[in-house]
Amino acid sequence: MSYPTLTLRDASRNSIASMHPWILVTSLQKTIQPIAKDSIVDIVDRDDRFLARGSFNPDSRIAVRVYSWNKDCSVDDELFDQRIEAAIALRKARTDFPSDSPLIARRLIFSEADRLSGLIVDAYGPYLIVQITASIMMAWLPRILDALAREFPSKGVLLRVDESTAAKEGILAKCEILSGEIPESGIQISENGLLFHVDLLAGQKTGHYLDQRQNREIAASLIPIGAKVLDVCSYSGGFACTIAKKVAGSEVTAIDSSQKALDLARHNAELNQLENVAFEKGDFYEALEKRLSDAVRYDAIVLDPPRMAGSRSQVERALAAYHRLNYQAVRLLKPGGILVTCSCSGRVDRQQFQHMLLGVSKRSRREIQILGQYTAADDHPCLVNCPETDYLKCVVGKIF
Repeated sequence: MSYPTLTLRDASRNSIASMHPWILVTSLQKTIQPIAKDSIVDIVDRDDRFLARGSFNPDSRIAVRVYSWNKDCSVDDELFDQRIEAAIALRKARTDFPSDSPLIARRLIFSEADRLSGLIVDAYGPYLIVQITASIMMAWLPRILDALAREFPSKGVLLRVDESTAAKEGILAKCEILSGEIPESGIQISENGLLFHVDLLAGQKTGHYLDQRQNREIAASLIPIGAKVLDVCSYSGGFACTIAKKVAGSEVTAIDSSQKALDLARHNAELNQLENVAFEKGDFYEALEKRLSDAVRYDAIVLDPPRMAGSRSQVERALAAYHRLNYQAVRLLKPGGILVTCSCSGRVDRQQFQHMLLGVSKRSRREIQILGQYTAADDHPCLVNCPETDYLKCVVGKIF
């Protein structure tokens, strides 16, 4: 089968050699031939030699999402079926795969990491949340749903397209039940021996930050008994509640700027009968600065801010923000205190994040001993050709 062709600029040849699944509009020569949105296209060089095959979106900065580097491979129903099957089989190989029980939540499909750019699927027990981040996936949605039904029979499927994605991809924002039912009151999931309430219809992302599951338990294992702990950007209290439950004698304060998030975190503390967690609404910079002024000190601090860099142009500003936040936290820690610091900005790589911590160490005149560096939970694989899939960085350090 032949496909319409788009020609790669000579200056972009090196970038495609790494087999990154995104081809930006600036990497393509202009064409006068009309190509319909979501068409499958071939990318060729100026000598008309095949380079890649993917979907075309003239409304997006990511003009082409690559699904094959092999000219003999068709991008069709069969390819999508195979990749959905492979992604779910990878998760089924684990003993904690979601089932009829609503208590286990895991990621089933992780976009580029599963070679399905633009498609994220999370299972919350018997319920599926399908998050679309690319226009082509809306066009393929009926086929995707058929494949999911075969591989993971569910009680309900919810489609989510956030407003930011919709604007970037030229599609409509959505939160729509596609089949079955989704409990309006939310569900409870089990994570690391704790219960968490998840609002599948209105929660952030797909309802819960599944990627930090293992890091929360690791952090709790490294914080000393009786620690005074500050959890900054707490959201639903994942770190705060895990530490409060697993670190004997700990006193935890959770800070978030959203009252809705704090209400959810407080509810999660009550679900787990935790009385050693306090909640505070406020800007994290201001909250830390006030504690510095009041000479309050902590045994452990968790920093898990929202994404600060969505593009390369925002990296420098993001690193400055991370520096400021970590500098404040380091100054608040007692000698020997534990810093758990995270970044979910895919554009900020591990080397840049660690270099930022070096700057914090120099400025504060405090040595930082790294006890461990961690990534997203193991149901979030990474694709070496797409560094953005290795987006989550969690560094645990001791401050001297």
